[in-house]
Amino acid sequence: MIVLLEVSVRILIMIALGFTLRKLKIIDEHIQKGLSNVLLYAALPMSILASSGYERTQDLTQAMLLMAGISIVYYAISLITMYFISKKLTFNDKKRRVFVTMSVFANTGFLGFPLMEALYGQKGLLLAVVYNMAYNIFMYSFGVHMLSGEVGDFKKMILNPVSLASVVAIIIFISPFKIPIIVETPIKDIGALTVPLSMIIVGSGLAPIPIRRILSDYSAYLVSFFRLLFWPALMIVGMLFLPIDPQTKAIAVLMTALPCGSMNVIFSEKYDCEPEFAARTVVQSMVLMSISLPLMILVCHFICKAS
Repeated sequence: MIVLLEVSVRILIMIALGFTLRKLKIIDEHIQKGLSNVLLYAALPMSILASSGYERTQDLTQAMLLMAGISIVYYAISLITMYFISKKLTFNDKKRRVFVTMSVFANTGFLGFPLMEALYGQKGLLLAVVYNMAYNIFMYSFGVHMLSGEVGDFKKMILNPVSLASVVAIIIFISPFKIPIIVETPIKDIGALTVPLSMIIVGSGLAPIPIRRILSDYSAYLVSFFRLLFWPALMIVGMLFLPIDPQTKAIAVLMTALPCGSMNVIFSEKYDCEPEFAARTVVQSMVLMSISLPLMILVCHFICKAS
């Protein structure tokens, strides 16, 4: 419990630092984009590759397979459910489509990877990588189809730094080959930038947003309810009936409890599908996460018995 509290405080301090640096204009929009590119093209892939050095055991291999199954079931059920719920809403067609993807697809990579690594070490990161592979499959197929009406972009699903690093890390993990220590050390050093860099970027991204306008968008609250509370609560119920280790349960719950993913905004802009609503909702869910995520971590500690 004390460890979780310490991690939560660390994360909040790093987010506050990013927020302050942006307010002081030490970080501007160009620096923000540069930091994001460093994270996505260097730190995050290196962090994923570093997780491949985690000791392979039968229990961990089983946990990875279970996590793959859990994430696939989650995406299948949530997409179908949110599609039918959206039909009952009075939103226009484009807003209904964004509502579905925003409610289902969380920020599993940008936030999920560093958070799981901070909470549960390399095991947490490795299981988050497995969860995120299901995200890539569903987001770049069903998600893109939902927003555009076109066939999903399978090329982008595979050919991006995070996906490539994920595949390579899992191949290395299950193979007898291990990265030489002289190469592994700088990989770990670069990967260690992921947590502080990502949290500083999150804080910096929140700074220029007019919070009053974000918090007055009541349609976005409905998305945040499903994204931050409804689906994580159902995941908790599901985890109670699965005979798996507490940390795997907690990781599955917390990966499902993350705020809306930024890819929703990128694709909604690309296909002209309510991009402003998507952007407001992403930021709102990020703000509300500061309340919901610590609560979910506490729930996981007591219900899933994860330390």
